[in-house]
Amino acid sequence: MFDPEKLNEYKIRILLSLLVILLVIVAVFYRGINGIASIEVIFVGLLFSLVSIFHASWAILKIKKLQ
Repeated sequence: MFDPEKLNEYKIRILLSLLVILLVIVAVFYRGINGIASIEVIFVGLLFSLVSIFHASWAILKIKKLQ
């Protein structure tokens, strides 16, 4: 579901998700992958960010079609 009045919020959500992905990548290069906890952070962080990006993109496309 999406809310047509929250177009700017969806755009901000995409930017924040890209920031989280960047932080995870920097953490992997800086700290490396050490144990199951780091793999979990990578998996959950990237999965959450990608799902958020796909949902926000889908919502933006639907809002643009309504206009």
